[in-house]
Amino acid sequence: MNMQAASVDLDDPEQSGVYLVTDEDLHQVAEAEHAEDICVRHVSLRACTDKASLFAALARALDFPPDFGRNWDALADSLSDLSWLPAQGYVLLLDEAQALHDADPRDFDVLLDILDETAASWSQARIPFFCFVALSPEGATDAASTASATEREDFHLRGEYIELNQLLKLVGVCESGGAGKALVASGAVRVDGQVELRKTCKIRVGQRVSVNGLDIHVRPDPEEGR
Repeated sequence: MNMQAASVDLDDPEQSGVYLVTDEDLHQVAEAEHAEDICVRHVSLRACTDKASLFAALARALDFPPDFGRNWDALADSLSDLSWLPAQGYVLLLDEAQALHDADPRDFDVLLDILDETAASWSQARIPFFCFVALSPEGATDAASTASATEREDFHLRGEYIELNQLLKLVGVCESGGAGKALVASGAVRVDGQVELRKTCKIRVGQRVSVNGLDIHVRPDPEEGR
């Protein structure tokens, strides 16, 4: 099982976020200990290959109001509300998400972005919000990554630092910042040889980021200061 997901404390809002796991591991997350007033909802994405089917599955599993708009903005608003599901925290278990990822990677990344922003919002309110997205064993590691196993890239940094998830997006490892955060949460990213779990860790000149065999060397921008 994804060891980062396995060690998550579902009662701790500081650990809120999106975690990529496998379908086989999802039931272990569901059985993890948590407070009785944490709302756990299972969302089957088996038949979801487009936005319409995704919105329908989420609306059904989360009891969205009848006037749910079935678009990205409406999804973000609904997930940030959940007043019809009063609880002291939320855990969403999205199983068999590989079909959606394979059918439309862009929609998949938009979904990750919205879920990540939702988790951050609830965390600021000191309410735990977790989303575990189950993919195939290969997809859980590679869903957000497009890098080859032997590639090296120099990234020229302007300014003092760049957040880790944004770096992964800018070099093309991930399609979006949300996908980058999910990849970091999976434990697949190393900074200077050490596993880094802080999604917005500040990366500075001279540091090296490694993910799925890709080495990103952060260099000063030669144009800066001229």
